[in-house]
Amino acid sequence: MIVSLAATGLATGLGGTTQRQRTPTDEESPVPEETPTGLLTFDAPEDTIDASKDYKAVITTDQGEIVIALNPDAPKAVNSLAFLGNPDLWPTPRDKDFYNGLEFFWVTPGFDVQTGDPTCESSDKFSCAGTGGPGYDLPREGNSTQADKWTVIAPATSPGSDRVHGSQLVIALTDKLEFEGSIIGQVVKGQEILESLKERTPCFGSQSSESCQTEEELPPALIIEDIEVQPA
Repeated sequence: MIVSLAATGLATGLGGTTQRQRTPTDEESPVPEETPTGLLTFDAPEDTIDASKDYKAVITTDQGEIVIALNPDAPKAVNSLAFLGNPDLWPTPRDKDFYNGLEFFWVTPGFDVQTGDPTCESSDKFSCAGTGGPGYDLPREGNSTQADKWTVIAPATSPGSDRVHGSQLVIALTDKLEFEGSIIGQVVKGQEILESLKERTPCFGSQSSESCQTEEELPPALIIEDIEVQPA
């Protein structure tokens, strides 16, 4: 998981005080023998948006639409989301975007949810690591360190880092959430979908803990079918 919650530790980026189970950092997971191969990666995102304009992200899931009003003060993160959601712009175009089939792999009801790791996907092709991305990271944008309910965050790659993940998204389900990363938007539709999700604390390979859920114990995940960034 990528959002570290300070003393109790989410994974690597979101500092805070609300209790949460331990999840792996980039340095810890996946361990070498678990490192997945065959993931879709890029050197960097192509310029996709007009940074002078406002955008929204429409996330189509297997339970309905979630709409995010995107933050114009985080143009690099918004551009990355738009690039990954538009496979026609890739060097080798494909018929599915980067997010198609990815799970909301981590859910803490009343606290936050997380998605965007390409190893955590519905086909179970890879072992869910919680730290995966598109092959690049991004500079942190903005100085905010606290988020209110429905804020969408690109989490930092590690505690204290000035870099954030290129594809991962954390959505706050509570007010006054302390974090490290970039605020990239606000959920304006589909809140009820996120609030209906059951707790998911997956065991990340050899870095599992006593409090994590095995594959048999995990509830069904919310699955992304498409992400499209559109003019607001």
